[in-house]
Amino acid sequence: NPDKTSTGGTVTSTRRTEPAAKPESYLNLNATDVALNSNFQANKFKLPWPVDNGVVTVRFGNQHIDNTPLTFDSPGITIATPSAGMPVKAIFEGEVSAVYAVGDAMAITIRHGRYFTTYVNLSGVTVSKGAQVKTNQVIGRSGSNEDGDGGQIDFILMMEARNLDPQQWLRR
Repeated sequence: NPDKTSTGGTVTSTRRTEPAAKPESYLNLNATDVALNSNFQANKFKLPWPVDNGVVTVRFGNQHIDNTPLTFDSPGITIATPSAGMPVKAIFEGEVSAVYAVGDAMAITIRHGRYFTTYVNLSGVTVSKGAQVKTNQVIGRSGSNEDGDGGQIDFILMMEARNLDPQQWLRR
C-alpha cells in the first residue's frame, strides 16, 4: 500500500513482513552441544543416581499431600539420603550453567546440550559456573531434610523449558 508523505506525494513501500519462522530450539547449540544432547538421549534409563543409597520420597508430577484434599505439582523428585553431607554427583557430563542460593541451601544447574539437570538443597558445592563436569563427579553435598534427622536433595531434569520425570532416565 502506498503511504502519503507530508508533501502530498506517494511513496511505495517495498518492505514486506513475513511471519517469523518458529525456532527449532531457543538454545544456541553448537556441534559439541548437539553431540552431547544425542549422548544424553541415548542414555535414557541408564544414567547414574545423583546420590548413593538414595530413596525417592517425593515423585515427579501431581502429588497428593497426606491426609488432605490438597495437591501440588512436583517439578522433579526428592531423594532422601542416609545423612546430610552425602556426596552429590553429576549424572552426566556437561557445563555448570548456574550455582545459586535457594533459601539457606545451594543449587546447581548443569547443561547437557538441550537437557538440564538441577540439584537443589545442597549444603555445599564444589564447582563453579562455567566448569566442565564429568559423569559421577562430586559437585556438592546433600543438605538436611526438614526433620533434621537425615539428608535430601531435590533433583530436576528438563529438556529446554519442559520438566521430565527423572526416574524415567535414571538406572533402575
